[in-house]
Amino acid sequence: MEIFDFLKKTKETEETEVTKEIEEIKSEICLGVLDLFPMKESNQLLIVGSLEGSLKRGDCLQFCNPDQGMASLGTLVVKKLSSQQKDRDFLTDEPLAHLVVDMDSSLTKLKKGSVLYSSGVDEESRLSAYTDTIYRAFVAIQKGQLTNEDYLAASLEDSVEIMRLFLWKCRQEQETESEESYQINARKLERLAEIVRDKLLEADSIYAVYSEKTGEPYLFSTTYDRGEDGYLCTDPMIMLFTPRWYHQFKETIDSRPNSTVKLIENTADKKGIENFLGTAFYLNGALGVIFNTKEVSISCSVLVQKPDFSGLPETQVPLMNPELVRWMLLMGQMDKPSKEDEKLIYSLYYKFFSIALPKAKFLLPLDATSGFPKKDQEIHSFVLEKDSNVNIPCRDGENGRNSVPVFTDWKRFRMVFDEKWNGMVEKAGAMIEVFDYAINPTEYLEAGAYVSKESFDEMKKLTDKLEDRDEK
Repeated sequence: MEIFDFLKKTKETEETEVTKEIEEIKSEICLGVLDLFPMKESNQLLIVGSLEGSLKRGDCLQFCNPDQGMASLGTLVVKKLSSQQKDRDFLTDEPLAHLVVDMDSSLTKLKKGSVLYSSGVDEESRLSAYTDTIYRAFVAIQKGQLTNEDYLAASLEDSVEIMRLFLWKCRQEQETESEESYQINARKLERLAEIVRDKLLEADSIYAVYSEKTGEPYLFSTTYDRGEDGYLCTDPMIMLFTPRWYHQFKETIDSRPNSTVKLIENTADKKGIENFLGTAFYLNGALGVIFNTKEVSISCSVLVQKPDFSGLPETQVPLMNPELVRWMLLMGQMDKPSKEDEKLIYSLYYKFFSIALPKAKFLLPLDATSGFPKKDQEIHSFVLEKDSNVNIPCRDGENGRNSVPVFTDWKRFRMVFDEKWNGMVEKAGAMIEVFDYAINPTEYLEAGAYVSKESFDEMKKLTDKLEDRDEK
């Protein structure tokens, strides 16, 4: 009899331990907020969310907004639980749980995508709950649309994640969707892109990938072999990371060769990020932005409009050569091509560079010793007198020829020459008979190029040939 009692006790002990273990697992509670409804008459808040774990009335939970960080923003106590319109004492793994809590000033930080959790829930679980909740709230339920309240509450991280998940949903259905559905989704994506733009320009900061070789934002482009149709280079774009994404994947991102990540902080007037983008687009030639992953990209015209200089005299229009700089930066950020595919890509970039160069205009440095107007004179254009003396910085070039430094814009010009130097607009090829060009010879030599007379003549022939073909 004692033997059976012992076996019975052992079995009961094992069952108790298993039950205890299950309870410990279930005690880790994670709930993503799908919606919020203030109950003004009782000064309480109804929270609707997707529950993982076991939750009972009286439980105390912390909450955070993973889009902004994992720090706890406050605590709340569950006063009431319900599911499927029935009050419950506890709920377990409920996809649509209803919680009633007392209203508190800290709860104003709650929004769709917030995560409620118990102690012991790790950051990975909270991030997973955040992503799942964003998908359910804004993609599965709201079909890619945001209310005005959603728009005001959403962060940059939220808006990028909503767009990424909605894009994923659209791609899953693209083979079966109708033309009408496609057009509706396209309009929704346009609106989501505008929301990302608004949140980006208002953000306190953003992280950008830079090239260590060129000192400029890294340009990302992929080359595809289209067979008989030749090769296609996708639009070169810069890559930005939201703070949450960068900190989560920092080790992987920082390990990318020949690149570094820089923090771009906004200014008090909220023009810092906009100016950064404008430089990347309209001086460097980037055609858009990739956010966090290559799944979300937005064209430059949506994010920052091209500067309109139509009302300015030609002499006051800032010099810009984005079509030329784009290809110089793409070539400059590459290592020396050694593999066949690398040589092919480099040759494509060089071809586009060759087409753009004869159409360019440069700034030629001039050290004026006489004949120039004084600095305090508001004169934007003038004619040099016959006996005026100007100094052009000339250097030894290649093959016994001399070269002159020329610049694609004032930004690069001032990286080398201070305010004592003036700049004269030089149409590409105007001085090539006498001088070779050292284009943008800044401290980042890879970001520039050296063009000899022979090279320029070849580029001019290629451009003329293409123009003749287009006219026919």
